[in-house]
Amino acid sequence: MSSINTQALQALLGMLSGDKEFLVKIINCYLMESANMVKDIQTSVINQDADTIYKTAHKLKSSSASLGAIHLSELCLQLELKGKHSDLVGVLELVSQLNHEYEQVEIALKKITQVL
Repeated sequence: MSSINTQALQALLGMLSGDKEFLVKIINCYLMESANMVKDIQTSVINQDADTIYKTAHKLKSSSASLGAIHLSELCLQLELKGKHSDLVGVLELVSQLNHEYEQVEIALKKITQVL
């Protein structure tokens, strides 16, 4: 399974009237911001800060989905719900999956920006 749903990315490009340069800027901005969000989620799990897990996973979920990182977005949803309900059972495993998926998304998006 690919880390990026190219149909979602094509839809976004369509909304941008085919402006590939602007799409590259959006992807680069996402990569900078999302790396910080992943770190914030990791720190929040260590600190058992359910509220920050909830808020950060929510932000990362939405931005990831808009760029076609559907599996990453789904993992964020699971973390968001765990944080919202202060249920931190299993969050370490989810964060491990999140880290792995994020690495794949980062690689895929960087490759996409090189061909745009």
